[in-house]
Amino acid sequence: MKIDLQNKTKVENGVIESFWFENSHIGLPKTRFHRLILPLTAFDSGLDYDEQPTKTEIVLDWYKLVLIDPSVLDGLNLNHATYPEAEGSVYIGCSHNWCDVKELKISKNQNGSYTVAGEIDIEFENEGVGKNETFTFQTYCEYFET
Repeated sequence: MKIDLQNKTKVENGVIESFWFENSHIGLPKTRFHRLILPLTAFDSGLDYDEQPTKTEIVLDWYKLVLIDPSVLDGLNLNHATYPEAEGSVYIGCSHNWCDVKELKISKNQNGSYTVAGEIDIEFENEGVGKNETFTFQTYCEYFET
């Protein structure tokens, strides 16, 4: 079965978050993380065990962007080939389905928001949800630092 995100949904305006996190239990010192949250418009996943319409979001996390000023994202391409430690998933079919970011270009707009354009391979097969698929999008995001 194919979920067919490309034809069933689109990315709404999202959020780029920058925040500090530490966890002494796993040996993680205070580290700056960046998270991109891309909500999807509600859609019919085609899965009878998902609530319909399905409302979810793509969540992408990076933690090794410490070499740049966190507010300077203009011109970055945050793909997993360049940032292999990054993580991403979309919750569909009662599973967090891993996302491989092929391209994620960020451009700063004059009003301070960002245009984000991307291509993501979503691995639905690992969780037995459906066939793997590619999802491309363009949206706008606001940046927040905590």
